[in-house]
Amino acid sequence: MPLNTKRYFMAEAMPSAAAPAKARLWWLVVYGAGFWLLHAAAAPWGGTGFFSLWYPAAGWRFAALWLAGAGVAPWTGLTELAVDLATGTIDLHGPRPLLDAWGVLRPSIAYALTIHVVRRLTAGSLKSAQMNLGISAVICPAAMASLTLATAVLWPEFQKTGTGAELVLSLTGLTVGDLLGVLVLAPPLLWVASLLRAPGKSSRRALPLAWRPLAGPLMQDTAILALGLGLTWLLWQAGLGLQPMPTLLAGAWIGLCHGRVAAWLAIIAILVPALPYSLQNLSQIERLELHLALVAIVVVAWLAGSFADAQRAAHDTLEKRNRLLFQAERLKTLRAMSVAVIHEISQPLSTLAIEASHLRERTAGLDEDIAESAALVDRKARTLSDLVRRLRRFGGKSADEPSQVPVRLLLNTVEQMLRPELRARGCRLVCGEIDPDLIVHIQEIELTQALVNLVRNGIAATADSVVRIDIAADADELALHVSNRSHATPMPSASEHAGMGVGLIIARTIVEAHGGSLLRTDRSENVCFTLRLPLAGNDT
Repeated sequence: MPLNTKRYFMAEAMPSAAAPAKARLWWLVVYGAGFWLLHAAAAPWGGTGFFSLWYPAAGWRFAALWLAGAGVAPWTGLTELAVDLATGTIDLHGPRPLLDAWGVLRPSIAYALTIHVVRRLTAGSLKSAQMNLGISAVICPAAMASLTLATAVLWPEFQKTGTGAELVLSLTGLTVGDLLGVLVLAPPLLWVASLLRAPGKSSRRALPLAWRPLAGPLMQDTAILALGLGLTWLLWQAGLGLQPMPTLLAGAWIGLCHGRVAAWLAIIAILVPALPYSLQNLSQIERLELHLALVAIVVVAWLAGSFADAQRAAHDTLEKRNRLLFQAERLKTLRAMSVAVIHEISQPLSTLAIEASHLRERTAGLDEDIAESAALVDRKARTLSDLVRRLRRFGGKSADEPSQVPVRLLLNTVEQMLRPELRARGCRLVCGEIDPDLIVHIQEIELTQALVNLVRNGIAATADSVVRIDIAADADELALHVSNRSHATPMPSASEHAGMGVGLIIARTIVEAHGGSLLRTDRSENVCFTLRLPLAGNDT
């Protein structure tokens, strides 16, 4: 999968549209109960033409669709419809049942389409993981209001109030309530979902970049926010009305400096006193003005935090890529040096092998000890000469032509190349039974390199000095399992122990270029990497 195209905060506990019916039903029951509670909690902030100026159920909806994907939108919409029917919010026996039902289904559809489009547009970007969440959280309520406006234009009877001003007021209240609900409730829900996805991991691992602000200058952020709120209050007391600019700038500063979590904490600090205040004896226009100011502050702070996290993530990714490129350049230099050394020693070694063979022939009829010693020298010289020849072939080409190679020969080459390293580390490479008829159509040099990297990975991590290679095959595919017994602690990643840190990356790239796959498939106490390749004659 290309870098950064996985869904951010994707929780495995959330069923997708293709999940089993029982799991989806259980999830929809939980979703419906949460929607009902949050829908009821929003009622005190209601007004003429809109349900609420703070609608936390929108955050519940956004988190569910973000986690489960756009495919569950029909199910969430139908669940919300069932809740509204059960609570009497709508009556399908009224004068316009279809439009009432559409009014309930519309938010889920608008949210799902927005999330899907934003993800498609930002797929592959270094900033997509952070920014598509921030952008979607802001655009979803606006998209829902736009769909509402389109409905009102196409079906005038949909709008209960008759004037254009009333329609604008209704859409404004709808958008404001959803924006505050999404940006207040969705972030902590997504964080909890990420923890449930990886309960054994720290919060920093489960929510990248999340807790950096808490380790930073918290008092400084508090002072900046207090200053912004204080200036806003002074301007209001001076008769200049509600001026959100000082608080807006404070929220933007906090978000840009310390990311989304700091921005969200600032949002909560602002809304905790503001929301109860808006329940006091205010006119609808005054309450709407207050909430519009809150929305401006909240949106700017959240987008600033999202942008800051995206910048950090992109910077970290670029640094990692630069390190890998540097490591690859070192490998290239090392290969060139190795080829030069092999070239220099190959001729003397060939001469030595010829002389050793001649010596063995001349001493065949002499004393037994002398003959055995000469034969031993001959065997060692031939083995070393063969090894150098293989290394020269391996290092002297960037790529070789695909050919049909027996799997047994491939593994023999790997074992010969790693024999010195196995001996130095006191390890054994144990191969299971190999059918001599198993043949793969590969670039031998490249795939040998991939296998060498996998076995070397196992040598570095084995707990009992044994690395196993087991072969399984069906009619059209070869499965090659490279495994080793793991230590009590989790096996480190390739970047922590595999030489220059690119062994697994190189292996996966080579295998996928051959139309295969490389996956980690741990078994009980064993760490196992499974390499799958099409057998010769079954390439696709």
